[in-house]
Parts: sequence; C-alpha cells; structure tokens
Amino acid sequence: MDWSEFFVFWNWPTVRKKGFLLLAVTLLLNQSWSGVVVGQSLPSGIDLDPPVIDHEALERGVAGEPQRFSALVVDDRGIESVQLFYRPAASGEYANVTMSQIADTDNYTATVNTDVSQRRIEYYIEVLDIGGNRVLKGFPFYPLVRGLNIPKINQTQLTRAPVPQEAVSSGPGTLLYVVVGVLAVGLLASLASGGGDSGGGEPPPNDQVPLTINVSPP
Repeated sequence: MDWSEFFVFWNWPTVRKKGFLLLAVTLLLNQSWSGVVVGQSLPSGIDLDPPVIDHEALERGVAGEPQRFSALVVDDRGIESVQLFYRPAASGEYANVTMSQIADTDNYTATVNTDVSQRRIEYYIEVLDIGGNRVLKGFPFYPLVRGLNIPKINQTQLTRAPVPQEAVSSGPGTLLYVVVGVLAVGLLASLASGGGDSGGGEPPPNDQVPLTINVSPP
C-alpha cells in the first residue's frame, strides 16, 4: 500500500467517525465506572473507629486470693461488651467473665478466684463496640500473664493446743506424794490394829481405816 492508498483509507471523514465512536465508548465506560464507585460508597453513619483499651498488667499476685482485673475502655459511639478470658495454665480452654462498668465511668473490672496451688493466670481482654468493631488486649495464642506467689502463713494465728491436766499432774513430785500416802496408810492400819489388842476397842467396820490425802503438784 502506497501513501496515497493510506490517505484514502484514513480519510478525514472516517477518522472523525471513528474518533466520535471512541469518544462515546470512553464516556460510556466512564459513566458506568462512576456509577459503580458511587454505588459502592459507604454510608455516612457507619462506625469505622475501633475502641481503645488501656490496661495495666500486674506482674504478680497471691495464690488463693481473688484476682482483680481492670481496664479503661473508650469508644466514640458506645461499648457493646467487655469480656475477660482467662485460664490457669499455659494450655487448656479459656473461661470468660463479663467485665462490669464502674458507675458512669469508662472503667471496667472483673474478679477471678484462684487456687492456693495455682502459680499463674493467663488472660486477654476483648472489647466490642456497638458498631461491630472488635479489639483485643492480649491474644489467645499470646496472652497476658500474671504470676501467683505462695501465700505466707501468719504466725500470730497459730495457737498451741492446751496441755492435758493428766500430763501436768504426772511429775516426780506427784509420785512422791503417792508413795508417802501408801506408807501413811500402812502406818495408820498398824496403829489401829495395835490399839485394838491393847485397849480392847472395836476396829472400824470391814477393817477400813479412814484416810484423807490432799495431793497437789509441787
């Protein structure tokens, strides 16, 4: 094809026609794309701001005592729920408890009971706002940890058991009193028998001699 044929084929009427067709297609595509973008635009009332959690993690606690967990939770629309998930060891399922709001403040708290033999408690906090945004402080696979110390026994609460009276009165001094008492009984019996032969008096009934011995500890 020589240049003359090229200009004949691409004459100005044809170029103008094809140019208008291309422009119309471009405007149509542009209008369609604009409609898609406008159709997919988000409503103005949707909540895109997640809540904020401020939590001070304590490193140590005392085993056997209730452990308190607190958090400051703030959101621009409102809070739906604040949950505390916890477990006593590095493995196992998490239990959960709802953290209660303190009066009309942004502070939330929950208390978890622990056992004396427990040495740690793993936990994380989950906050859900009314817009459906969810935020975690700590994670199930990487939780926060609070160690638990062994409780100290209060020595002032220990009381000594009372000593039995039998143990107090069973000393060497008591044994001496008993021996002396036996000798005194024999001596009085001998005197009573001798007195009956010489004086002709009647012995006490059943040959019994009344005797009273007071024994007291030294």
